[in-house]
Amino acid sequence: MKTSLWFASLFFLLGIISCARHPSLEAPGNLFIRLQICDLNDFKKNFFNPPDKLKAQGFLAYSIHRDLKDPKTYILALKCSNLKKALDYIQSSNFHTMCVGAGLVIPVIWAGLDVRGRKYENKLTMPGGIVIARNEVKSYDFWKACFDAEGQHHHADRGYVPSNYSIHHLPGKPEVAIVVHEASNITKAPAFMTSPAMKGVMESTGVTKIDIWYGTNLEEGIF
Repeated sequence: MKTSLWFASLFFLLGIISCARHPSLEAPGNLFIRLQICDLNDFKKNFFNPPDKLKAQGFLAYSIHRDLKDPKTYILALKCSNLKKALDYIQSSNFHTMCVGAGLVIPVIWAGLDVRGRKYENKLTMPGGIVIARNEVKSYDFWKACFDAEGQHHHADRGYVPSNYSIHHLPGKPEVAIVVHEASNITKAPAFMTSPAMKGVMESTGVTKIDIWYGTNLEEGIF
């Protein structure tokens, strides 16, 4: 009973139950999961091993990041060859038992099809951090045209160097655009991302709601 209630709550937070069954999601994409982990090494041992288990479900690569403000919270990025299959696996596996202890917050999962894929490498240590912005937009096509027109997004007032941009699209109502980039100094990112200038840009491109995660890079790898 507890398990079924947990998954019901999880997919309520996802807001993508109907989208997960949409055939267009059977394509490459990324999952971004914000979760509390009691013991990171124990979680990695249980979730990542054997790696062939994840490869069989279409998972291709991963990265792990510690939340900028809460050291007990982590951000897990997972690259997958079939977004729907990856979501189905997370839903049906014992994923929650690997990370959620008594009283801990239910993981939140963001998902998107690859528009501009995120690059992963085998790195046991990584400098900098990650910024993941989930935008609910009036029109994805209009938002994407505006994003592309801006060019390299190297704003002089960032206070850090951005790199490794990726874009992920989740169809539905509302449509969702997830933009991910690396930050050379993650502590500078929140002030820039929530600045009046950036809020003005978001409004002009049809963003109706935005949520942003910030994480310190720990490691990434390829399965």
